[in-house]
Amino acid sequence: MSSLSTRSSSSSSGARAEPDHHKHIPQPKETLLLGNLPDIDPTLSLLSLVRLAVIHGPIYQLKVPGNLIVIVSSQELVHEVCDEKRFEKLLSAPLVQVRNFAGDGLFTAYNDEKNWATAHRVLVPAFGPLAIKKMQSGMMDIITQMLMSWEHHAGEPFEAADQFTRLTFDTIGWCAFKYRFNSFHTTGVHPFIDVMVKLLSESGQRARRPGLLNKIKFRSDAEYQANITKLHGMCDAIVAARRVSPDPEAHDLLNNMINDRDPTTGEHLSDENIRYQMVTFLIAGHETTSGLLSFTTYYLLKNPRVLVKAREEADRAVQEAGGNLLAMNTSKLPYIDAVLKEALRLHSTAPLFTVTAKSPTGEVLPGGYFVKQGQSIGVLLHQLHRDPKVWGADAEEFRPERFLEGTYPPDSFKPFGNGARACIGRLFAVQEALLTVALMLHRFDLEMADPTYDLHLKQTLTIKPLDFKIVARPRFGRSQSLLMDLLSGSSIEKKAAEADAKAAEAEAAAAAGGEKLTFLYGSNSGSCEGLARELAAEGASKGFSTAVGELDSVAGSGRLPTSGPVIICTASYEGKPTDNARLFVESITAETDSKCLKGVRYAVFGAGHHDWVQTFHKVPKFIDDRLEQLGAERLMPLTTADAGGDIVGDFEGFKTKVWDYFGKPAAPKKGEQDATAAAEKPKAPQQLRIRVLPPTANPAATIISAGVETVGVVASQHVLVQHDAAHSQKNHIAIRLPEGQTYRSGDYLAILPKNPPSAVTRALKRFDLKEGSTILLSETTSFIPTNAPIRAGDLFSSFVELGQPASRRSLEELATRCEGEDQAAVKKLVDAYVQEVIAQRVSLLDVFEKLPGHKADLTFFIENLPKMKIRQYSISSTPLVDPEVVTLTYSIHSSATACALGVASNYLASLQPSDSLQCAVKSSAEFHLPTDPSVPIVLFAAGTGLAPFRGFLEERALQHSAGGRKVGHTLLFYGCRDQSDMLHADELEKWVREGVLDLRPVFSRSEDGRFEQPTKLVKGTRYVQDRVWEDRDDVRNLFREGAMFYTCGSGARMAADLKKVLVNIIQETNGCDADTAQRVMDALSKDRYRTDVFL
Repeated sequence: MSSLSTRSSSSSSGARAEPDHHKHIPQPKETLLLGNLPDIDPTLSLLSLVRLAVIHGPIYQLKVPGNLIVIVSSQELVHEVCDEKRFEKLLSAPLVQVRNFAGDGLFTAYNDEKNWATAHRVLVPAFGPLAIKKMQSGMMDIITQMLMSWEHHAGEPFEAADQFTRLTFDTIGWCAFKYRFNSFHTTGVHPFIDVMVKLLSESGQRARRPGLLNKIKFRSDAEYQANITKLHGMCDAIVAARRVSPDPEAHDLLNNMINDRDPTTGEHLSDENIRYQMVTFLIAGHETTSGLLSFTTYYLLKNPRVLVKAREEADRAVQEAGGNLLAMNTSKLPYIDAVLKEALRLHSTAPLFTVTAKSPTGEVLPGGYFVKQGQSIGVLLHQLHRDPKVWGADAEEFRPERFLEGTYPPDSFKPFGNGARACIGRLFAVQEALLTVALMLHRFDLEMADPTYDLHLKQTLTIKPLDFKIVARPRFGRSQSLLMDLLSGSSIEKKAAEADAKAAEAEAAAAAGGEKLTFLYGSNSGSCEGLARELAAEGASKGFSTAVGELDSVAGSGRLPTSGPVIICTASYEGKPTDNARLFVESITAETDSKCLKGVRYAVFGAGHHDWVQTFHKVPKFIDDRLEQLGAERLMPLTTADAGGDIVGDFEGFKTKVWDYFGKPAAPKKGEQDATAAAEKPKAPQQLRIRVLPPTANPAATIISAGVETVGVVASQHVLVQHDAAHSQKNHIAIRLPEGQTYRSGDYLAILPKNPPSAVTRALKRFDLKEGSTILLSETTSFIPTNAPIRAGDLFSSFVELGQPASRRSLEELATRCEGEDQAAVKKLVDAYVQEVIAQRVSLLDVFEKLPGHKADLTFFIENLPKMKIRQYSISSTPLVDPEVVTLTYSIHSSATACALGVASNYLASLQPSDSLQCAVKSSAEFHLPTDPSVPIVLFAAGTGLAPFRGFLEERALQHSAGGRKVGHTLLFYGCRDQSDMLHADELEKWVREGVLDLRPVFSRSEDGRFEQPTKLVKGTRYVQDRVWEDRDDVRNLFREGAMFYTCGSGARMAADLKKVLVNIIQETNGCDADTAQRVMDALSKDRYRTDVFL
């Protein structure tokens, strides 16, 4: 945290002491010697500062050795400190260290240094609009190098930040100094970047260390000085070459620095200062822009609706320029400009700048907070750009349209800093980014190398996405060549049209032969996602080209692929689409062109739960009908499944229909084989990569395409409710997240479990196998390696589900393989399938054990077991406590038979501290606290449905205790069996005493309960909906105050019954009929009512 320590050019001597009447600035509790240093993660200090802002509010202070630092993050406070008459830039400690090699360059100069003013007057004209426009040809030079490199490596994954770093570094080198670093012609990075990265890293380390320690670290200091010498030597060589061979026609920044005079003093820049300016531009000129392009690409791929609009604009701009890239007019790209601004809003790559008060007597900020002269004031852009008073309730969402809707208050958007010390090259960066995004979208189809990737951050002096890899495929077919387009002299527009026609022909050919199958899913709990991934993996094993993704990510605009059949697996929740299918459903609902999906061929598999009687399969049915109405061709009738029934059997039946319909992919024709062979280039041998997994983690994650491949570590686990005849056991487990993963309250943790050891032992025994027996599969399967030896113990523990109820289809086939009493027993199960199999959760292994006379067929058994699937659990903690640790509050499902044990819950319960597991954070689209903590919330929970609300309450309790924020009323209706079944009871009662929580408990099996006032039971209420009706006046009042409503619980019936009560309350309040009240409730569900129901 000492990296936030600062040094000012203004003297702090004579500054008065804090006045007695000032308002205390909130501050985290200090430690004795280190102050607030332990509150800051040195590797990702941004998230620590954000966490403290969420807790303490828009202003707080941190004590570090020798300094007291103030952090501000609301528009009101930032507007105040951006007044250059009263505040000035202050160098942070890392920037003071960067002065060791950037000297008095524009970015690191002190305010009163002469060279800053001289260089500023000399260089400002070089970054004016006309000068920047003239640099477009130089920018295009480097951008086209990157695009040609992508063509040459089409389909290969690459890290976005690496590619954009090469681009922006080469661009500043060529446009500013006419020097080619040729980053796209080497596999490694240029020595300048290597040295620069080391220097920036060491500067950050030096800023955190006491000065004496820096002096005695002889080895690191010697390396540091040697790297500075290398850096300066490279810059000096470029300047020397220009002085030896002047280039008057270069019209670049280097000529300006060598030849131009200060219009005020008539002085030239010294060679030393030119060197410092070069270092400044080469660092600042590429680091922030590469981060901007990386974040923009991430958000475009996460928001396909935005990508489609941006691509349409890019195509128009290229068309209007007649295909002449040099003639492209960036003013014709307003939507892409808004996209870039929105990416900068959410993730400003330079996330904090510091100022200090000029006056020796200090300043008083809004709210009565006093700051001294020389005291560091950090402007936290991450929170400024999410101020709900400026950006609204959707401040966390990526919505570029907000920048096209009007103006915002002054100093609410500050990604380039402030005033005279703001980034001098912002016009350069914006033009470069506009051109890059436009041409990137015009020339390529982009996708995430890992479709499940969620944003993780890497921080040095700037921030970038961590491990964000993308795949670029030529948009106009395999023969696309930007170089040939440029050499031929014909317009790219014409080439694009020809390529479009060829692509259409290729799609038609694919439809007649070996076609690409696209599997799209809408899934909250992970079930439909697992089904889609299983289909895709099985298709790939059969020889098809396959793709899999979220409906919103791939088709959020309502446009589906026409290159091959589209298989949609989606669920329906209370008649609403899943979080990742909402945009798709909205798009096809609003679509008016009845032929817009002509050429699309599709099939739909829909899941739902029979407890939602009125809306059962509503969304899948709508999608199936609507696609046909919009011109798409239905390949097979809608298939539906009941999560409360034989969903496994239903899905197995659907898979059979799919593969019966498509058969096997057609072999390519002779000419196509030749073309494919010619297009394939030999790849460089890959370096051997070894990954060691701990024994408690599921080793099959990558093989079975589970979508969860990162490893977390158990920090602690304890029992909340002991198992007895009346109660299931409930546990609370804390898990340290995989490196780089972050979360918000309301998100999920996906885990890949292993079968209970007792079930594995039973399976081994039934088939007369040992745990170490080797199994070799010779036929292709969708998720088990072929012709690769697998230990029987691993197969049964990690690859397949042993505890799922046997599917009706597998039982019917098994009956044909049995005789006599065995056959009769199996047929009996088929005839009473729901009662005997689903209700009793009878697995295929249970059935085999009940047929001792039947010769067990291992092949049949494995073929009829579903692959191991991920489970998602609501996170029951807030990152404000520890951003690297999540907790889960879960119930352990047990049964008399080992196979009927809850696989995931028993797996979690078996883990001990320091054990590892495959897990990953899965973002919830809407189930989060309001951005403004003053908004009231009403929570409805039953059983372990309390889990996400514990995170909500923990977060609000921290904000309340910190004292810097107004926290809205929090009302919780919580149902369980009796008082001994209450989860986190001590915490709930503590939060009631602190005034954080208004608790309304409900017991379904008891009327006795002891609570401190004002908490009490209400007689005659057994379920949450009963208590809600009794307390409807309080619910009504909070609704009028703008409250948000949230429901979480196990089972569809709880949510459905609660919703009926809410409709009745609306009907009573408004004096309307039931239909009108239902419409009001439907409108409320879109904006102010969120549900998270697990089945």
